[in-house]
Amino acid sequence: MDDYVRLRPGGDDAVLGLLAQRHPLRGKQVLELGCGPGRAAGALAARHGAHVTATDASADMLAAARSIVPRDVRLVEARAEALPFADASFDLAFANFVIHLLDRRRAFAEVRRVLRPGGVLWLKTADPDRVGDFWAAPLLPSWESIEAVCFPGETALRAELVEAGFVSIELDRVRTPHVLSRAEAIERLESRAFSTMSLVPPAELTAAIAAAAELPETVRHTSTMLVVSAS
Repeated sequence: MDDYVRLRPGGDDAVLGLLAQRHPLRGKQVLELGCGPGRAAGALAARHGAHVTATDASADMLAAARSIVPRDVRLVEARAEALPFADASFDLAFANFVIHLLDRRRAFAEVRRVLRPGGVLWLKTADPDRVGDFWAAPLLPSWESIEAVCFPGETALRAELVEAGFVSIELDRVRTPHVLSRAEAIERLESRAFSTMSLVPPAELTAAIAAAAELPETVRHTSTMLVVSAS
């Protein structure tokens, strides 16, 4: 858990800034699904003035988030598929790199239920067509096939959101450059900082850690995210 919180710093990023540009957040009731260590929830409250309720199925993640988010962020242990909130409670729901872990049919229906009329679901997820761009993909032969199955593509996402009752769906692809040192790359492999690494055969991961010693001193890659706004 400590390694995950330390090595997965995402959440408060360019996509969150894009959300703030497109949708007024100050004074709005915002729900985050799968908040993890709470960096996005903290930024939504502290920098953008939203009234944030952040949920996660993991009590340990919520404990980590409590040390990061402002005190007025409400943290609730809950699954996205069974939200403990009344109908029409929120102006906006936010899902940051979490929908691949959900039963999306049930979760999207629940989000639709708790959103007010005109409310927006904003989500970020990996583009399954571009998962091979990840820096570790060349080191892990099974990485691309595992990731491509985990993440829904544009067609599937649109169909699932329409089924849940969303009418207006806008989708963008956002490309973000990343830079890390060779030492940081090796640490991410050794700590299994990404959930997909638990699905990689152990011998393959061991070989990747050894091969990572030959990476350049500075490791660069560009991630492509699907960013969806549904209402």
